[in-house]
Amino acid sequence: MRFIESVLLQAVLLLLIHQNGIQGQRLAVQKCAEYAKIITKTQSLIPLTINPKPITYTIYNCTNVVQLIVGGEEAKFGEFPHHALLGYPREDNPNEYDFRCGGTLISDRHILTAAHCFSEDDPKVVRLGEYDTTVESDDEVQFGIAGVRKHPNYSNLRSYHDIALVKLDRQVWFTKNIRPACLWDSNYRNMSSYIATGFGYNETVGLSLSTKMMKVQLDEFPVDDCAQAFYGNKRFRNGIHDGQICVGSIVGGKDTCQGDSGGPLQTVTTPKTCIYHIVGITSTGGACGVGQSKAIYTKVSYYLDWIEDNVWGANKL
Repeated sequence: MRFIESVLLQAVLLLLIHQNGIQGQRLAVQKCAEYAKIITKTQSLIPLTINPKPITYTIYNCTNVVQLIVGGEEAKFGEFPHHALLGYPREDNPNEYDFRCGGTLISDRHILTAAHCFSEDDPKVVRLGEYDTTVESDDEVQFGIAGVRKHPNYSNLRSYHDIALVKLDRQVWFTKNIRPACLWDSNYRNMSSYIATGFGYNETVGLSLSTKMMKVQLDEFPVDDCAQAFYGNKRFRNGIHDGQICVGSIVGGKDTCQGDSGGPLQTVTTPKTCIYHIVGITSTGGACGVGQSKAIYTKVSYYLDWIEDNVWGANKL
């Protein structure tokens, strides 16, 4: 009897370990390691010696030109394979779409984006692998939306908890140009510069969205800077929340603009691997690209428990 109880206990422990992470690793960290394998290839060389020993090395098949969108520049094709576009039907032609919000592919069925992207209208499609919206490409794939889950504490009247998940209508088959990003899993950040991407307005008074993906390097500021910038704004009645990051540009004239909402704020921890970690989600800002403008980004690490639970956990969307 004790033996059976012991076996059952071990089975339960193994199940808990599987659910909560291997050797203490979070699910997000495990998934990141899985995603890295998509563009990783291991090869061996046999030296021309008397007693040769194979030399194994790793090749990363990916595009990474992060050197540094208002004040930004065009991204390179395939540079941000996790970037997603949320499409809203046009009033004059419901079969065509305006891509007014962005997002990030984080699993084979889920997009991470901003909750406010669903405040006034609902997107009907998600497009992956897009680089130039004026050109049809075999690399781009369009999906329907099977479900949306906004953070339960989000309110349209405030800019807090501005985070949401979108479930795609079918599985994503990963390729070099369509693959998930990793999620930054610590409140500690050992960098202060990030890359924001999107198809937003790239002029201060622009009337049309950029047709090509843009990128811009932005800097993190003390939260007090944003608290001062948004003082008196009713959407920030309680000041800046712990789940928010203050980001702008030291140089000035750089910013993410309307239309980049929901898109990723990211960093590359190991450049040769081309693996991006999503630090923030584009949420809200002030004047677009004017001077040293600052914007608020939702802090991904603060909401990681909620993301894991709703993407891979018991409450999976």
